[in-house]
Amino acid sequence: MPPATDDISLSTKRILVVEDEFLILLDIRHILESAGATSIVTASHVADALSAIDAASFDVAVLDLRLDKDSSVPIAERLLAKRVPFVFLTGAPTEASEARQFSGVPVVGKPFDSAALLTALSRALHR
Repeated sequence: MPPATDDISLSTKRILVVEDEFLILLDIRHILESAGATSIVTASHVADALSAIDAASFDVAVLDLRLDKDSSVPIAERLLAKRVPFVFLTGAPTEASEARQFSGVPVVGKPFDSAALLTALSRALHR
C-alpha cells in the first residue's frame, strides 16, 4: 500500500530514526522517502542517537522503544528537552508502558504499515 503522501509531506523535515533492526530501518527509510523525506539520519544505539541529537537539529524523530537490551527513554528525554516531536515504535505491548510517561506521544505497534507510521508522524508534528 503506498504511503498517504497527501496527508503529510516530509520534504523539508530533518528526521532522526533510531531502530536497531536493519530490515525494519530500511522499511522506515523507504516509507519516509516515499513521503518526500530527503534528510534522514539513522542510529541503532542510544549513545549514537544522543550524539546525533547533540550534533544536529531535527524536526521529528522515530524511536524504537527497545534497542537490544536498552530503552530509548533517554533519547526521548533529550528530544523533549530540545522540543523535538517524536513517535515510538514497539514490538511488544508490555514495552508500551515505558512510553506512558510521555503523555500524548504517538505509539505505533510493530508490525506497522506506511499509513500508521505517517499518521503518527503527522500527529507528532502537529501537537
